[in-house]
Parts: sequence; structure tokens; C-alpha cells
Amino acid sequence: MKNALLALIFILQLYAPVIAQESDYYNPTFLRYENHVYNKNIKTIIFEKTGIPLSDPVINLGSDAKLTLSFDDLDDEMIDYSYRIIHCDKNWQPSVLSESDYAGGFITDHISNYKHSFNTIQRYYHFTLEFPNENLYPLISGNYIMVVYDNSDPDKIILTRRFWVVENIASIEASIHRATEIELRNSHQEVDVKVNTSSLKIGNAYSDAQLVIVQNNVQAMAISDLKPQFVLDKELDYNYDDVNVFQGGNEFRNFDIRTTRFKTQYIEEFSMDPMSKITTVELKADLRKGTLRYSTEDDINGRYLIKVYEGREGDLEGDYLKVKFKLPVLEPFENGQLYLYGQFTNWEIVPEAKMQFDTENNQYYNELYLKQGYYNYEYLFVPNNSKKPEIAETEGQHFETKNDYTIFFYTRESGTRYDRLTGYRKTSN
Repeated sequence: MKNALLALIFILQLYAPVIAQESDYYNPTFLRYENHVYNKNIKTIIFEKTGIPLSDPVINLGSDAKLTLSFDDLDDEMIDYSYRIIHCDKNWQPSVLSESDYAGGFITDHISNYKHSFNTIQRYYHFTLEFPNENLYPLISGNYIMVVYDNSDPDKIILTRRFWVVENIASIEASIHRATEIELRNSHQEVDVKVNTSSLKIGNAYSDAQLVIVQNNVQAMAISDLKPQFVLDKELDYNYDDVNVFQGGNEFRNFDIRTTRFKTQYIEEFSMDPMSKITTVELKADLRKGTLRYSTEDDINGRYLIKVYEGREGDLEGDYLKVKFKLPVLEPFENGQLYLYGQFTNWEIVPEAKMQFDTENNQYYNELYLKQGYYNYEYLFVPNNSKKPEIAETEGQHFETKNDYTIFFYTRESGTRYDRLTGYRKTSN
């Protein structure tokens, strides 16, 4: 009995860190090295290249390029926010470097640019940060996390955002085409890549380099840790037929709420609550696209654009509306859950975007609180006990779909302690 008790204590001690780590992940304040919102009052987070709407937060090391982070705080009281940056390895885990190794200027900086909304029912403060700046800037390339927190309490994180700093030493060529495998030709896209590393010192291309390919910013579906199929002098060739294929998916759905004075294409009706004066937007019932033929429709690949027709500054004059989604089905999906997905869910599978099933009307439904603008979205099915979403049943699979692909190339030379981001390319089919 005593030996058994001692053995149990030993096992609990062995797994205690793992158990604590897993339980901490569900703590709202647990720091995630991904795009995440920790405070329900923080809305409409946009992180992009300054002056280039709908762009990715990617800059070249040492360049004059800037990133702009903006977000709304729906809290009634003004709160001061600060931020810091964390350098990560190629797998988005914190690197072993100290802050002085990767951050110049100060360790933290204050977000001083903010304005209050006007002519809106929903009152909010709109914050804007331009980065890098003289107070804080990256010293090396790689993956980074920006952490924004309450200035009065650094443990009160409100949001985290990924961004990339590139050296662009390696040259990347990409060919995107219909999948080679016969059974995937009508549904998948293949991404073949060649990387020229003539300006790099790579001892072993199979262990010192990593290629990552991301489709439409969906990190959960990224293909990573690809090894070159051929190494020809200084050229790495990633020309496969199977491991480098993506679901073609379909063009994103969209709705336009830049105005509430008239109905745009996918709006069924507007209604205003007489007490709160908040407007509810009911979208037309969506179609389940899994069995439909492919049809071309312009989209912005899951992103959104904040803008209002009746005003000059959408950032400050855009109001918040309750947007109702509905997807009729013959019967509910089994062994999994259905979610809304896009930039408006922070490219995450989040609880508030989970669709609920209405047994009386045989349809899934949900309601999100969104700022006026033009939005793209899709429905993702997430099987139980899986982190990888599926889109075939809800959106369909087509090799013709127009998709964006982002390619990252990481290297770690002998004797260095971090993963350099030495190649980057964004392209589309």
C-alpha cells in the first residue's frame, strides 16, 4: 500500500507541469502565442502594413515600412494601454533570447493615439499604434508576438497579434496549380516551391531550414516543416504531389453593412431595438455549398474592411450592429461543431462564433456584434477531438477557387540561437 502511494505521488509530480499548463490554457489571462482577444470589450482588431489596407503584418528588417495596429474598446471608461513584443521560434514558441537581443529602444511602450467615437449609438474608444517606432523596434528577423495590456496591470492582457520581420535573403518561386494526384484534381490545389539560397550559409538543408505555406491566413491548416525533395547546389526544390496540397475550398461569402439606410445584396432586413437603439441586421439564409457547382465571385479572402457610406471616418463613425447568421440544413452535423470563420473571428475557432442548431426551423444560427463595413466569412466544420477544420460539406471543394498563399522560409545557421526569417513571398493562383 505504501509503495503504491509513493508511486502515485511520483506520477503526479511528473505530470504536474503538463496538467498545470493544459489547465492554464483555458484561463482567460493565459498568454497565447497566436492571434487572440482576452477582453470581450475589445473589438475590430486590424494589424496591417501602414497605408495598405487588407495587407499582412510583414515588414523587412531595417526598412522604413511601418505596421498599424488599431482596435476599439467598448468600455465606458478610458483605459491606458501599453505593449511589448516577444520573439518566437519558427514554431511560435518563445525563443531563448532575452528582450535586449531582439528589441531596441525600450522594453515596453505606451499607446498614446486614441479618439472617441462620434455619431454612434455604441460608444467606444478607437486606439491606433504605428510600429516600429523610435521607442520600440525589432533588431532581428523572425516570428514575433505583440502583446497589448492594461497599463495599470501588465498581467491584464487584452490582445495578442502575430507579425513577421523578414530579411528577404532567399529568393522564392512558387507555382500554384491543380493537384497532380488524380483523386484530388477537382478539389485541391498544389503549391510547388523553389528556394534559392545562394546568399545563405546552410550546412544541412534538411535540418537547418524550414518552409511554411499558409492558405488565406488559416494557420490551423498551414503546411509546415517541409523538407526539400531535391537539393541542387544552392536551390531547394519542394516539388511534391501529395504533402504540399491544400483544399481548394470556395470563394468566401460576404455581406455589406456600410449602411443601414438600404438593403445590400445579402441583407434580409434591419430592425432597431426601441430601448437600446441598436440595429439588428438579419442576413438572408445561406446556402450549403457542398454540392453546388463552382461559380466565380470576387472576394477578399476572409478579410473585412471598415467603412461607412454616411460619414468620412469609418474608424470613428462606424456603429456596431447585431448581425444574425443562419444556415438551413436537412439535419444537424454529427460528431462535430459548426463555426463562423474569417478575420472577424481573428482567424480563430472561437466559442462566440459557434453556430447553434434550431430544431424547430432546421437551421444553424448565431449573432455577432460587428462594426459597420464589408465582410467576408465562411462556415467551418470542426470534428470532435480535432483541431483541423473541414470545409467540404459547408463550402465545397473546387480547384478553381482563387486563394492567397503565403510562404515563409526559416533558417538557423550553425552557432546561432534563433530562427531567422530569410525568405517571404505572398502570391495567389
